[in-house]
Amino acid sequence: IAGPDHRFAAAAGPIDVRQLNEEILIVREPGSGTREVVAQALAAHRVEPQRTLEIGSTEAIKQAVAAGVGVAIVSVATIDDQVKLGKLKVIPIKGVHIERTLWQLKSPGRLDVPAAVAFEGIIRETRAA
Repeated sequence: IAGPDHRFAAAAGPIDVRQLNEEILIVREPGSGTREVVAQALAAHRVEPQRTLEIGSTEAIKQAVAAGVGVAIVSVATIDDQVKLGKLKVIPIKGVHIERTLWQLKSPGRLDVPAAVAFEGIIRETRAA
């Protein structure tokens, strides 16, 4: 993702993954599963951004990107509202497809609380997209 005024936002199509080397890449904190998946994908393409900024939450990363601090790779499930409002721009990266497996554990016999049911609905919607 990039902010609406970033040069990537004006790109006519997908960017080349090597262009990330020239950017400030905003990443999650060490130990984050998201950070590990992104690092593996970039390493597979021999991309090593020279400037990174570590931020501990996806919401804070999105705010920094929207403010023009840098670019980031985040789950599409987390950006829908900001994209619709024009605060963030989805930037496709040529030849890069990142997937992450999420697991859900449920205890048998426990009642489903409304928040858990809503979360399961979000997961199903995201999978279908």
